[in-house]
Amino acid sequence: MGDIHALVVDNSPVIRRLLEYVLVAEGCAVRLAENGLDALDRVAEQRPDIIFTDLIMPEIDGEKLSFIVRNTPELKDIFLVVLSGVALEDDEVIKRIEADMCIAKGPGSAMKAHIKAALDCFRANRRETGGIIHGLDGLFPREVTSELLLSKKHREVILARMAEGVVELNHQGRIVMANDAAIALLDEPEARILGRRLASLVSPVAGDRIMAWIERLRSQSELEPLSFPYDDPVRMGERQVTCNLVAVTEETTFFIVGILQDVTRRKLMEERQRHLEKELQRIRKLEAMSLMASGISHDFNNLMTIISGNVEMARYVGRDENVNHLLNEAVKAINLTTQLIRQFTTFSDNYLPQRSHVQLCGLIGAILEQELASTSIEFQVACNDDDLAMSADPILVGQVFSNLASNAVAVLDGKGRIEVTAERVDGGREAAAIGRHLPEGELVRIVFFDSGPGIAPSILDQVFDPYFSTKQKGAQKGMGLGLTIVHAIVKKHGGVVWIENPPEGGCAVRMYFPAQKAMAADPQARARKGAGLRILVMDDEEVMRTINKKMFEHFGCTVMLASSGEEAIELYRQQLAEGGRFDLALLDLVVHGGMGGLETARTIKAMDPKAALVAISGDSASEIMRNYGKHHFVAALAKPFSIDSVERLVDRFL
Repeated sequence: MGDIHALVVDNSPVIRRLLEYVLVAEGCAVRLAENGLDALDRVAEQRPDIIFTDLIMPEIDGEKLSFIVRNTPELKDIFLVVLSGVALEDDEVIKRIEADMCIAKGPGSAMKAHIKAALDCFRANRRETGGIIHGLDGLFPREVTSELLLSKKHREVILARMAEGVVELNHQGRIVMANDAAIALLDEPEARILGRRLASLVSPVAGDRIMAWIERLRSQSELEPLSFPYDDPVRMGERQVTCNLVAVTEETTFFIVGILQDVTRRKLMEERQRHLEKELQRIRKLEAMSLMASGISHDFNNLMTIISGNVEMARYVGRDENVNHLLNEAVKAINLTTQLIRQFTTFSDNYLPQRSHVQLCGLIGAILEQELASTSIEFQVACNDDDLAMSADPILVGQVFSNLASNAVAVLDGKGRIEVTAERVDGGREAAAIGRHLPEGELVRIVFFDSGPGIAPSILDQVFDPYFSTKQKGAQKGMGLGLTIVHAIVKKHGGVVWIENPPEGGCAVRMYFPAQKAMAADPQARARKGAGLRILVMDDEEVMRTINKKMFEHFGCTVMLASSGEEAIELYRQQLAEGGRFDLALLDLVVHGGMGGLETARTIKAMDPKAALVAISGDSASEIMRNYGKHHFVAALAKPFSIDSVERLVDRFL
C-alpha cells in the first residue's frame, strides 16, 4: 500500500509531535495544522486520506471542522479520528460528530496504541459507529472542565436564539463562527461559510472597505470599529444588512466580532411609502382637473362645436385672404383646445377603459411605424411570446406608446434608436428582484427605451406631474400632459410605470400591466360557448339593438329585444310566467320617450331578486355606471362596447 496522507490538527505542539512521530513510523506522509482554520487551508492544498483532530481549539474548533468535512461532498469520505481531552465530560459532542473513531487524550503509550489501531481500521476500511471512545481507562471526570463546558453551551444557546446575526472573524477577516441568524443572512450553508472572508460574501464595495479596515487594524494601535449603518447598509445578495464590526485585542493579535441585522423589509416598506406619498401628491394635482373635466366637458364640447362650425362657415363664405388666414389660426387653436379637454377626460377617474383583447406587439409596432415614418429613427420591438396579450382599451394603450414615441422623437432630434421589449414576468419575483412594489400574479413587463440624453435625476420624480415639461412653451409644446396621460392610463389598467436612466445611457420607461392568457384559437369553440343562454337587450336606438343582438348571437345566445323599459319588463314577466328567466339583461340607462334602465332594473329586481342585470350607457362617467353594484346591476358596459366585452359577459355568466 502506498503512503497514507494524514493531517494532524491540534493546538498543542506536544500532541502534534506525538502523532507525527507515530504516523511517520507507520509509513504515513504527515501534515500539521494548529487549528480548524489552518486545517481547511491544508485540505485545500491536498486532500488527506485520514484526519486526526482535537476538539477544543481556537478559531474553528474540531467539531466545526468535522461538520465541514462531513458536509462537503468532496471531503465527506475522509477517515475522521477525533482526539478529545474532554471525552469524559462531553461525550454528547463525540456522538454528534459522526467520527470514524474517537480517542480520549491520556498517557502517551495508550494514545500510541489507539493511533495505530485507528490506522488499522482505516486500512481495513472499518468505521466505528455508536460513539465508542477509546482510552477512557484510568481517566476521571474533572469538575472545572464540566463547568467550563456548561458555560460554553450556555453561550451557544444564546447565540443560536439571537435574532441578529453574529459572526467572529480572525485577524485576516476569515469567518470562524457564525450563528444561525448570520448563516441565514449570508444565504450559504455553514460548511461553505466557515473559513471564508466576510468581504467575499458582501458587495464588492463593502468588501473593499472591510479589507482596508482590517489592514489599518494591523498597522495601528487603535482598534476603531467599522460600521455600515441603516442609511448605508451592506448588500448581501438581494438583502440589505446593517453591519457593525468591532476588533478585540488578544495578546499579540486580534479578532473581530460582527453584528448583522436584516433591514431589507423595512427599507422596502419605506421605499413603498415614499412612492405612495409621491403618487398621492400627483393624484391631488390631478384631482382638481379631473373634477373640472367631468363637470364641464359635455357643455364645453357643445360650445366648441358651435364655435368650430361658425368659424368653418366663415372660412367657406369669406373671400378676404387675410381674414381666412386668421380663421385658419383660430381653427388650430380650437383643435388644440378640443384635444386638451379630451385629455382631461382621459385621465379623469370617471373615465372607464373600454377593454378588449389586445395583442401588444402588433399594436406597439404599428404605432411606432406610424409615429417614426418621417424620421431617421430606427426602432425594434422584441417580444418573447407571439401571443403576448392583455385585457385593455386599445385606444388608450395606443395613446401610451404614441405619447412615448412623440417624446422620443423630440429628444432624439430625428436620429437615434428606440427599443421596446415585452415579456411575461411573475409579479412577486420581479418585485423582489428590483426592490419595488408590484401587483401580484403574472404581469406583462414593457420597457420603452430611447437612445437620447436621458432625464436629469433631479427631475425624475416630476416627469409625470401635470403641465411639467422641459420643452419650450408655446401653443402645444408646453402643454406637458403627455407623460401625465401615460401615467393615468397605466394606472387605470391596474399597472405601474416609472422612468429611469439606464447605466448604458438613454432613457427607459418601465411599465407593468396585469397579463392575460392567449384567447382560444378555435373560433367555433368561441362561438358555441353561449349556447342556451337567453339574453334581453333594451335600447331605444334600433341600430344599437341590432348590433348587440348579432354580437350575442355570435356566441350562440338567444336574444330578445326591447326599445323601452316598459317593453323589457313585459318580456321579463312573460319569461317568468313560462317558468324561466333571462340569463342576462342589458338595460340602457337613458331612454328617450320611455322608462330608463335604472327604474326598469328596480322593477325587474322586485319580480326576480336573482336577475342578472347589466347597465349600458354612453356616459361612462355617470354615478350609476361607476357604482353599478349599488343600483341592482351586476356589471356596467360603456357604449359602444366590443365583441370581446360581450364574450367576457358570456364567460362570466355561463
